[in-house]
Amino acid sequence: MNSQGQPNFLLIVVDDMGYSDCQPFGGEISTPNLQQLADNGARFRNFHTSALCAPTRSMLLSGCDNHHAGLGNMPTAHATNQYMQPGYEGYLNKDVLTIPEILKEAGYHTYMAGKWHLGELEGFRPHARGFERAFSFLGGGVSHFNDQRALSEFEQPHTEYSEDGKTVGNLPEDFYSSDFYTDKMIQYLTEQGDGNPFFAYLAFTAPHDPLQVPDGWLDKYKGTYDGGYDAIRSQRLQRMKELGLVPDDLTPNEGSGEFKKWDELTEEEQREAARRMEIYAAMIENLDWNLGRLFTKLKEQNKFDDTIIFFLSDNGANPKEPHFYAPNTKESIAREYDNRLENYGKINSFISIGGAWAEVANTPLSYFKITTYEGGTQTPLIISGRRMHKRGVVTDEMLHVTDILPTILDYANVRYPKEKDVKPLYGTSLKPYLQEETKLPVRNAFDVLGYEITECKAVMKGDWKLIFMPPPYGEGDEWHLFNLKEDIKEENNMAAQFPDKFDELKADWEAYALSVGYIKANDERAVAKLGFEEFYRFDPKHRIDPRTGIGKAAKNDVEPTNLGD
Repeated sequence: MNSQGQPNFLLIVVDDMGYSDCQPFGGEISTPNLQQLADNGARFRNFHTSALCAPTRSMLLSGCDNHHAGLGNMPTAHATNQYMQPGYEGYLNKDVLTIPEILKEAGYHTYMAGKWHLGELEGFRPHARGFERAFSFLGGGVSHFNDQRALSEFEQPHTEYSEDGKTVGNLPEDFYSSDFYTDKMIQYLTEQGDGNPFFAYLAFTAPHDPLQVPDGWLDKYKGTYDGGYDAIRSQRLQRMKELGLVPDDLTPNEGSGEFKKWDELTEEEQREAARRMEIYAAMIENLDWNLGRLFTKLKEQNKFDDTIIFFLSDNGANPKEPHFYAPNTKESIAREYDNRLENYGKINSFISIGGAWAEVANTPLSYFKITTYEGGTQTPLIISGRRMHKRGVVTDEMLHVTDILPTILDYANVRYPKEKDVKPLYGTSLKPYLQEETKLPVRNAFDVLGYEITECKAVMKGDWKLIFMPPPYGEGDEWHLFNLKEDIKEENNMAAQFPDKFDELKADWEAYALSVGYIKANDERAVAKLGFEEFYRFDPKHRIDPRTGIGKAAKNDVEPTNLGD
């Protein structure tokens, strides 16, 4: 036990991992270290994040809604009427405090290794937001090897690594993201020279595309996915029933209908799809293996038993293909990468699992990342450690990513600073529940959770959820009402049958939107107005008045479709 009697904290975030991918949530992917965490802690089926990476991370580290924390919209999806407005800065703003900023003041060591995605400019990197030591990738996605290859030309401005606030030019020859981030975290913990407690934030970029693994991992799952989408979906659902995560009578999710079924693919397309999923699975097993290395080091240092560990994914599985990232096209990807089947997963390939596998990865939930359907915002959460009492599978507590900060502060016995210019916390402490100090639920039937990103909207209250989806995954002209207790797959729109409940939740969403400063996007993209170089300066003087059109002229006429990473 450390000298102050306060626990250590290890916060692990993976990038775009589906709800049912790992073993503790029914997946066939070997994740024994996550399984050990789950067996020695609690796993939650009703934990929610944003539908996109950076907004989730802003809420995770600040405990505040993303519209208060600076990620009201996703770079580069800012409309001209949103760009650099309060709450829409595109980076973690100074209106919120972070977990490391607060804990550092309380005597904690604070370490980070991995993906940041909350600001690449000076003054907004991890070192400036409370991390004593930090090796970070500043953007949203990148090659997992040492070539630092951006996802697209337009992603290049924030495709950069940093250590302790300084840009890192060259990476080691044997660099692989998950391995190196873990090495760095082990280094920081090993170099700590005193017995003070620590907060460690390990944020993998895996399994975000491009799907890549070191050569020794390429064939770990050879043949596993040859049976196709339905076979894996059925196997996962059965295991989830055995674990008590879903009702025994739940039928398989038939999917959105947006993608070809397995038997509609040619044999070549089936081989390619199966191989993509093999690489994806290997990435997840590799990050679990790296967690095992970290846990072993903590045990050697006699720190493991005194560490509370949180594990989550930042959003649901990713349906996006490589040509999603503007200005990429299918033709440019084919021309610039070696995407032959035998080269999948290697340094100069760029592949993704695609929408059909993303739906399977989120079994039994509907849709995926980008949307505010459950497949976009419900992700696996494991909280584990000898300091907490709760054990087992929890399916009836509605939790939110902003709950992590107040929970950590509560366990550390550190008060949230009451500063006048700091935004209010959106989350609530889970400690009383995790310590079994109360039999009351974390949230009751009157508590509301609101969501919005890129005009995808939702509000949850008790068993009910109201959702609005713009194209392409919604008509953009109506809200749908679901009872999640009876319909976790969001298949039955109850709006017509329960008009009073519809009106109640619609009013709740309007109140949420007003309270967080939501700005409805207009039809013009700021990045198209400014050009990418100017856009990524995030300069307040470039606020664009939609009435006068004041702002820099665009330097290209490519209409970006990238909603971020």
